[in-house]
Amino acid sequence: MKKIVIIPNQNKEGALDVMCKIASIISQNGAEAFVDNRYLKYCSGYATGYSEFIYDCDLIIVIGGDGSVIDASVQAVECGVPILGVNLGNLGYLAEIEPESLDSLNKLFTGEYSIEDKMLLTAKKKNQEKEMIASRHAVNDVIISHESYLGVAEFMLIADGEETVKYRADGIIFSTPAGSTAYSLSAGGPVVDHGINSILATPICPHSFFNRSIIFNENSKLTVKNTGKSQLKISIDGRLFETLENGEECVITKSEKSLKMLAFNANNMFSTLFSKMKKIENI
Repeated sequence: MKKIVIIPNQNKEGALDVMCKIASIISQNGAEAFVDNRYLKYCSGYATGYSEFIYDCDLIIVIGGDGSVIDASVQAVECGVPILGVNLGNLGYLAEIEPESLDSLNKLFTGEYSIEDKMLLTAKKKNQEKEMIASRHAVNDVIISHESYLGVAEFMLIADGEETVKYRADGIIFSTPAGSTAYSLSAGGPVVDHGINSILATPICPHSFFNRSIIFNENSKLTVKNTGKSQLKISIDGRLFETLENGEECVITKSEKSLKMLAFNANNMFSTLFSKMKKIENI
């Protein structure tokens, strides 16, 4: 590890202090820490500022919550480098370490870590005229839902070209294994082991007796066709991508790219999840 970019969420209390501590640890180990020029004054002497992102870096360290990690994943996927999260959020399931355990960063320079590849999803909108492919990949989920809180969305789920289920619901969540512990879990979906690449489809408040999640294999081509009159919206990790009019389709597949996440410990994902959940309950 020679070049490490640090991205703090400045809206999180203590993020800039943590950034300085991390920059100091990196510098002490003979590597170079890079921060946006806006933050350089907070850790002068320990970091190098940049105006344009350092795409030839070896690692991206993100300080914040899961949303901060997801935002930085766009650059991590583009660079093809691993990402490491320092949790300043509530759950912080995508984060590897807490602020009180920054000493573990010394392991970056002794090789005491592993790199895990996280499956991503890609989405594209199809109509009679053209296809629009989303520029970002979903770390957690692709969600298709009605535009307002009034009315019901009507759509058809087509798996590998075969009609599967017709829904009247608030929408549907397509999640990665990592995303199975996010919105999908809140909507009643199961937790999927991260070692099982798959696409999980969970309906949101379905107005039918069929209200179960479906787990598809990773190579499935899943298509949602808007069969109702209401416009539907497509969001990727909570960011709006496109809208679906009547007759238009959205195709969700496994991305050819993956998100590399650095881990210091070979933690059991279920024990990690339960410990994080207990932390929330005690807040």
